[in-house]
Amino acid sequence: MEMISQKNKIFFLFHIFAIGLTDSLLFIGIGKLLIDKLNLLIGASLLFALNEFSKILFQLIFSTIDKKFSIKKSIIISELLQSIFLFFIIIFKFYSLTALIVILIILNFLESFFIISEFNLILKISQKEDRKKYNSYISAINQISGVLGFVIGGYIIFNSQYNLVFIISSILFFISTIFISLIKIEDIKLSIDTSWKKLVKRDNYYILIFTFLIATNTVILSANSILGFKLSLNTRQIILYQIANAIGSSLATLIIKYKSNLINKNENNSIVFGLILQGILFYLFNFVTEDKRILLFISISMISFINLSIYNTKLQDYAETKFGSKIYSLRQLSKSLFNFFGISALTYFTIQLKIDYQNILAIFCFLTVIVNILLIKNNITTYIVESNK
Repeated sequence: MEMISQKNKIFFLFHIFAIGLTDSLLFIGIGKLLIDKLNLLIGASLLFALNEFSKILFQLIFSTIDKKFSIKKSIIISELLQSIFLFFIIIFKFYSLTALIVILIILNFLESFFIISEFNLILKISQKEDRKKYNSYISAINQISGVLGFVIGGYIIFNSQYNLVFIISSILFFISTIFISLIKIEDIKLSIDTSWKKLVKRDNYYILIFTFLIATNTVILSANSILGFKLSLNTRQIILYQIANAIGSSLATLIIKYKSNLINKNENNSIVFGLILQGILFYLFNFVTEDKRILLFISISMISFINLSIYNTKLQDYAETKFGSKIYSLRQLSKSLFNFFGISALTYFTIQLKIDYQNILAIFCFLTVIVNILLIKNNITTYIVESNK
């Protein structure tokens, strides 16, 4: 049994590697096509906004999933559908703007479906005592495959071979299904209740506040990536900025791992200081050279991932013991809704007010600081920490 368990974990990590590679390939490939058809800011913003729109659509359609689909089959079917769909794109050359929008919505919709199954599968193949360590492996594999995907995708796009991006992605989806099929578990039915409606109540305002705060940080993280697209003068720089984002994530993981006690003692101060620093760093983009901008980009990404970790932990401490996996759907829905409208609004104000995107982001960070301070002063964001003492 121990050998089967270890093999299951290894097969799942191979699946994660294939999917991470695919996601970054499609992200850089479709993103570059959108940018070429529109412009840097609008194209990159549309890429992120459509991703969130698909997740919102999924949540609204599947408000409750309860023992309707098996875990393994739902992953395999959704990935096979994505693989087949990409081949249709290659055959019929659907590269118009409308076609690209539809492609993004469908692919992200299907991805939302198997993410829920992955969540269940991790719980099934890992034990509680080693889950944190296994999750760190998953995170590391995601980051490595993401960087590799950006490098490969960038090389392909540099040679204008967009078809090859879709061909490789389609094959990787198929390979991923093979690894999932090799996992030997009792293929139970999906039992996560994703009904977020039950949680949107006045009594649960702590949950709503923390899902909102998580969403504000997600907007900053997404907007930072969009800024990377906007500042890029060529394909090489686009890849460089996305790799910098992955480096920021890796540094955040190391800081959380080795300085978790220090962060836990100063959670609220860490968040407020981090947001103020992000606002200053966004403003500094106006005055520094290209190589310094990369360092600013890495720092902003790192701070966002640290803040997200703090918010997520606080939310889990309070909500998951009381509501179980139901909180997962509300967190995802609020993140997607706020990210969709947040990114759209930031882009709109940048264009209408004719202000540099980085300055709009600096203002957004400072406004978020004010919100956090007001919540701290009213003992709202400290409730979870105090209640667990």
